[in-house]
Amino acid sequence: MDNMKPTQEQILSALNKLIKEKTELKAEKIELGLVDDIKQLHANIIAKKSVVKKQQNKAIDTVREVKMDIVKIKQDAVEAINKIEKFKKAAKELGIDYPSIMQKIEKDLEKAFKESKDTQGNVEKALQLL
Repeated sequence: MDNMKPTQEQILSALNKLIKEKTELKAEKIELGLVDDIKQLHANIIAKKSVVKKQQNKAIDTVREVKMDIVKIKQDAVEAINKIEKFKKAAKELGIDYPSIMQKIEKDLEKAFKESKDTQGNVEKALQLL
C-alpha cells in the first residue's frame, strides 16, 4: 500500500469542512445565547409587571383614602361654617361684637373648604389615570 499523501485539493476541502462545522457551532451557540437572554428578559418583565400591579393597587387605595378624607374635611368645614353663621346671628341678637378670632377661624374654614374642593378635583383626575 502506498502511503498516499493528500492532495492540496483534499487538504483545502477538509479545511473548508472544519471551518464550516466550527461556524455552524458558533451560530448554534449564539442562537442558544439569544434564547437564554430572551427567557431572562421575559422572566424579568413578568416579575416587574407583578410588582407594578401591586404598586398600582396600593396607589389606588391611597388615593381613595385621600378622597374620603377630603370629603370629611368638606363636610366638617360646612358644618363649622354653618355654626359660625348661627354664632354670628346669636352675637348680633345679644348685641355683642363678633370676636376677631372667630373672623380668622371663619376665613381659615372657607379657605380649607375651597382648597379641599380643588384637591378633590385633582384626586378624581389621579383616580382616572390609575
